[in-house]
Amino acid sequence: MATLQNVEWEGCLLEPRRDAELERDARKAFGVPFPLIRYYSPCPWLARAIIDDNYHHGQLVHIDLGLADLIFLAVSRDNSCRYCYAAQRTAFRVLGFDDERIRRIEEASFIAEADRGEQLALDFARRFSRSNPPPSAADKAALREAGYSDEAIKEIVYMASYTVAGNRYSTLPAVPLERIEGMDTRWLFKLLRPVLARLLRSRQKRGRPEFLPSELKTGPFAYVGLALDGLPIARTSRELLESAWRSPILTQRAKALVFAVVGRGLGSKRFEEEAKRLLAPLGLDEGKVDEILAHLASPELDPIEAAIVPFARETIRYRPADVQRRARKLREQLSVEQFLELVGVVGLANAICRLSLVLCEL
Repeated sequence: MATLQNVEWEGCLLEPRRDAELERDARKAFGVPFPLIRYYSPCPWLARAIIDDNYHHGQLVHIDLGLADLIFLAVSRDNSCRYCYAAQRTAFRVLGFDDERIRRIEEASFIAEADRGEQLALDFARRFSRSNPPPSAADKAALREAGYSDEAIKEIVYMASYTVAGNRYSTLPAVPLERIEGMDTRWLFKLLRPVLARLLRSRQKRGRPEFLPSELKTGPFAYVGLALDGLPIARTSRELLESAWRSPILTQRAKALVFAVVGRGLGSKRFEEEAKRLLAPLGLDEGKVDEILAHLASPELDPIEAAIVPFARETIRYRPADVQRRARKLREQLSVEQFLELVGVVGLANAICRLSLVLCEL
């Protein structure tokens, strides 16, 4: 399968909502209009994450931005995220990749393009995404032998986690594909490609070492951010989680339950224990949480929690159309704001839990 266009994809679960400030900020960030942001505007922190959390804008210090792009493409393909995959494929066309080079990347799983070190990094990223099982200490050692420093490995892992979250932001609400798939074949794209290439390259920059401020060293799941400390991505991940946690759309108890479900599903004891710690003062002791995690149901759950707990389990590994149909049923039980916040929270939970497994539990 050279592309993902044969992967079944449901109709979008959301209606676009205009927000002049968000659209202005998105255009400033991307350099071109970005109408997709209209689908996320009812959940401000998620919309802001999509605008601001861009690995090209000074977040990566040690790995090449080209490798980061390949990780994004590889994990998106592995997760059958048609939107993310098509977006990255279009970016490659903007940068001048011809049809033959893109075909080799797509059909040979990058072997024709990647050197041995890149192959190891891409395989590691895919294993991280699948987490069935997650990468091992031996896999990390192989990356070190290939010349990657510990800090570079952290950035490889972060790029995979960034993509894991982004794939869920796009797939769960089945964002529309019409604007992105096939964009690189349209006459206007071909006409503007040189201008877009200069714009894209002008906005790419490397980051510098950066340490977390004291206020970001504590809080929910802060131990994962501390494992990245010294890199700009530590601040990015901590600020995003703090924004999600402070948002009033869903309760913190509902969010902690999502994190607990994902932790149990991925087999991360430390992540699950942190979620339980957060749930204890919110009316759910360890015994009650264990019952919920065992059955994905409990009389202790309120109606919203009862709806989102089993759905959170389905977001760990999925086929796009299957999880989109399940999301459509859930969307009928939630407001658009609640549904979008849930999409953001399950994306974060899946990304951060995988980071915990690889960075903090090997």
